[in-house]
Amino acid sequence: MKNYFKFSMKSVLLTAAVVVFASCNDTWNDHYSFKETESSHPVAKLSETLGSISGYENFLKALETTQMCDKYGRPQGITFMDLLSEDQFLTVWAPSNNCGITQDEWKEYTNPKKTAAQHYEVGEKFIKNHIARFKHTVGATSSGKIYMLSGKAFTSAPDAIGGKSYDANEKNIRCSNGILHCINGHLEYLKSLYEYITQAPEYKDIFGDWFKSFTIETLDLEKSIASGMNDQGEIVYVDSVMIESNQLMRRFGYIHTEDSTYAIVMPTPELFNNVYDRIKESYVYAEKTLNNDSLQQYYTRVTMMTDMFYNMNPKVQKYYPDSVFSTRYNATENRRDGKPYHIFAYPNEPGGLFANAVSTQECSNGTIYFVDEWPFADTLTYLRQIKLEAESYTALARFMLRQQSVNSIKGKRLENPVQVMRISMEGMSSWDAKIYINNNLKGKYEVKMVMAPNSVADMPNYIHPAVSYVMPDNKEQVLIDSMRVDTIIDSRGRKRAVTSKFFAINDTSKFDTVSLGIVDLPYCNYEMNQARLAVTLSSGVNEQNSSKYASELWLDCLILDPVVE
Repeated sequence: MKNYFKFSMKSVLLTAAVVVFASCNDTWNDHYSFKETESSHPVAKLSETLGSISGYENFLKALETTQMCDKYGRPQGITFMDLLSEDQFLTVWAPSNNCGITQDEWKEYTNPKKTAAQHYEVGEKFIKNHIARFKHTVGATSSGKIYMLSGKAFTSAPDAIGGKSYDANEKNIRCSNGILHCINGHLEYLKSLYEYITQAPEYKDIFGDWFKSFTIETLDLEKSIASGMNDQGEIVYVDSVMIESNQLMRRFGYIHTEDSTYAIVMPTPELFNNVYDRIKESYVYAEKTLNNDSLQQYYTRVTMMTDMFYNMNPKVQKYYPDSVFSTRYNATENRRDGKPYHIFAYPNEPGGLFANAVSTQECSNGTIYFVDEWPFADTLTYLRQIKLEAESYTALARFMLRQQSVNSIKGKRLENPVQVMRISMEGMSSWDAKIYINNNLKGKYEVKMVMAPNSVADMPNYIHPAVSYVMPDNKEQVLIDSMRVDTIIDSRGRKRAVTSKFFAINDTSKFDTVSLGIVDLPYCNYEMNQARLAVTLSSGVNEQNSSKYASELWLDCLILDPVVE
């Protein structure tokens, strides 16, 4: 975003530019020297030269009647024709009167009584889309991208720019303050992906304003021109260039930049609202949680955005079009869990991610694919397994914790060694270890524990598990404390039912996964500092059974699997 100076300060800018470029003669020559063949036009200002060529009167009048505006849309009292009469070096691509612009559009562009909003609109989306800083000549070897004052980038070729051909007799026209090209057409202003999703009326309330609220502006020190310091010792810039950054774009993709190409899979407004209402039920925080409503809104929308963005750079999408992956793809995560997170096969085939779009929108840096059916699996986005590796847990007070690498079981070597945590209490065979688990969502989970065989004692464990949850009033609520009913034969030979606690006994010939049961968690605790969910593992070893069971538990991990109904 560009902040322009007032026309009365042109001498100040020229002085500042000399200071900036005089110390770098090569840069000065690259930007300002002219070695091309002399044209038939006398060397004059851009404004004068453009006025001498017939067939471009409409563009000339638009320049004369449109004022330059600051970043807030306020007219500055100087026109774009004044800019082309300045001493700073520019390149102009002038569209002809017959360039595909309708008469109604020309009337708007050339209206001498524009409102402030019209000055800003015409300047930003039409005139500045045809002007660039510095020298850009065209020829047999010229190609690449050129960035206009509007911030938009157009591909330059020897015979065209942005697909619009040059007037063969009116290009590379040397002017005293720049280069002039005449083109057969006009350079259309396309919104960037960021501009579209934050400005489209149908998305403004449900998505756009919220997404834009994470945007901040910072000064680009390299591209801005300083004029000195004020009385407070602060640097004053007469030509300042502002950079927009956004917390969400840093996380999902730089969809505002013109030098990258992205794709967005965007739900239609109706679908967006329906999916939002469904997913938000998993992000219900306790009422006593600070900003509980804002947290619910934030994480619900972030969940929906998980696989919406795709960097279409060929160096990134190495397997496209056979498959495409979103900007959240992480190869290490996929190898670890063995699941296709953020990967979509054959996106352009019938029924594929992109092919399933009901409509598309071309933007300056990519394409939006609108879908009316939710294409993302909940189990691969937010209803994902929570896994707490025991070897990473070191918060058990009074316990002896030792890491152990399990390389073999019963003499059979494992392909990959597994790290486990040996949990015991010195001098005691009976103990209670409470382990906390964070980042749960609201809803049902199946709780599991994975026990490794104790190769030292070579005996199974006898562990009673219980699951509890600390409610917002700080009262602990037991969710699982399983009891079981056993049938025994008493001394008289009669069958009797005896109720006892459920004890997990592991199979010493393998890593044993034991289901503790299903819990229904009342609140979301995602990204909170303090965990509320706890699994208590109690050793049931005593004097009577110590010869059968080991009191030291070799714990691999605790798992919470979402119950999808």
